[in-house]
Amino acid sequence: MQFLCWMSSATPTFSLAYTSVRPACIPEVVTLWDERSALKSHQWIISVDEGDAASLSVAKSAVSDSILSRLRHHDPPPGEVVVNKGSKDCTAGWNCAAAAAIGKIIIAVADDFRPPRNWDSLLLALEPKGWEDGEYVVKVADGYNPDIFTLAILTRKRYDRFGYLWYPRYRSLFNDTEFGTVAQRDGVVIDAQHLLFEHLHPDCGKRQRDVVDLVHASQERWKAGEMLYNFRKARNFPLDDGPKAVVEAPEPCKQANDRYAAYMQVVKDDLCLLDVCHRLAEEGVKDFCLCQPDMYWSGEPVEPQDMAQIEAVAAQLRQEGHVVHHQVFHVEHYKMPGDTRIAVETRVRNASLEWVQKLGYAHILVVDGDELWLKGTLSVIKDYVDQGHKAVSCHMMPVIGVPGYPVDFASDVAVVYVAAGVTFKACRSPYVRQTIIPRPLMYHFTGTRKGMEETVKKHRRSGHYDDPQYEFEKWISEKLPNIAPGMEHPHMFKPYSIWKVVREWRPGELEAMPPSVRPYLPQPK
Repeated sequence: MQFLCWMSSATPTFSLAYTSVRPACIPEVVTLWDERSALKSHQWIISVDEGDAASLSVAKSAVSDSILSRLRHHDPPPGEVVVNKGSKDCTAGWNCAAAAAIGKIIIAVADDFRPPRNWDSLLLALEPKGWEDGEYVVKVADGYNPDIFTLAILTRKRYDRFGYLWYPRYRSLFNDTEFGTVAQRDGVVIDAQHLLFEHLHPDCGKRQRDVVDLVHASQERWKAGEMLYNFRKARNFPLDDGPKAVVEAPEPCKQANDRYAAYMQVVKDDLCLLDVCHRLAEEGVKDFCLCQPDMYWSGEPVEPQDMAQIEAVAAQLRQEGHVVHHQVFHVEHYKMPGDTRIAVETRVRNASLEWVQKLGYAHILVVDGDELWLKGTLSVIKDYVDQGHKAVSCHMMPVIGVPGYPVDFASDVAVVYVAAGVTFKACRSPYVRQTIIPRPLMYHFTGTRKGMEETVKKHRRSGHYDDPQYEFEKWISEKLPNIAPGMEHPHMFKPYSIWKVVREWRPGELEAMPPSVRPYLPQPK
């Protein structure tokens, strides 16, 4: 949302991209940078989180006051307040602000930085002359940490190379570490450490730590940021996120019509993904297409350490000699106002299915990360495919509860095969007629995860959670904690009974389960 129209037709040299959740700080920060500016021609872009009415109101006033105060002697560009609708963290906030910036130089302004007097003319005086028109990152001193680029200053050309200011998967910590490391790798750093933009960091006693600091610098975010940084560093920081992400486009597989590829839409390895893949490999599957949404259907972003789990599984499979394609899908690109969760999931599934088909595969096995096939399943599927069926489904044995027990006489089915050209109508159900194999061919660990907390989270993030035909919360509170052999009608679907009765494990079943699953099933007596 933009509050003031153009005051100048010229492109501003500086855009100050500022994000804050401290309403009291916003007018002070804007006034300080304005007063210490020599040129008075900078653009303000302030990003506030969606729902933060206090910061929104203060930011609007601060931007308006800034422009009016500079109108007396100058011709300033417009200011803008933008709303961050992504994750509520500083990385998303700064990226939101930077995306609206139009200046040749972008500075990531924060609550606790103090610029030197005439900061803009000092920066423009740096060598090489005219650097603002090239691809550069400026490293200034912050009076605290000489190793990290804590204040991001970069040119428009540098920003345009990536399409973001910080790599989007960081929540807060280590975003500046990657920013500086990649700039040094690319040889675009201008050393300006003779210029002090003082960082009033609480760790050096320059101000009191507050609630925002505790969240920003929590141990959880440190560990997540460090893990993501080390993971990305080992891969030389690929450009795999944001609007400029490089989408994998491998050559079509040879003899594609004869190869069966496992198409798996997986967010993280939340139970037994690698063992599911190994079971498929035992069936003869050699090609795996791992399609990874970056957000749960609930709208929560997937944590970086969970995103990294899928690449770890992909690396293991490649090491074992399999052909593995891995692609992240940005869920926000597929969301529309008023969508149900299933509508979004279906849209993402069709996009990922199209990607798999473009890889050259004509025979696509549809498998979720918690579906363990019985031995001989692929042979049964091939018999139907050889008869010309374009979509094949099978019955399954759901496993629910903590510990997990199987359900007998389940009526739900899962699509396990689609031919080239098939698309999904809802979730993984195809538009074309599906042929149903009249017997269960898999264990589906749909209601069992690594503990009760993870099981509850899985269901609240489900694509069906907002469907009024399902009673998730009642199921979570009344049925899930009490699942045991003999329980009847244990499903949360209201119109009719999908699952008939929970049963004991039969002799030999538990022993046949892979090691990753056994701790979450009843232990043999």
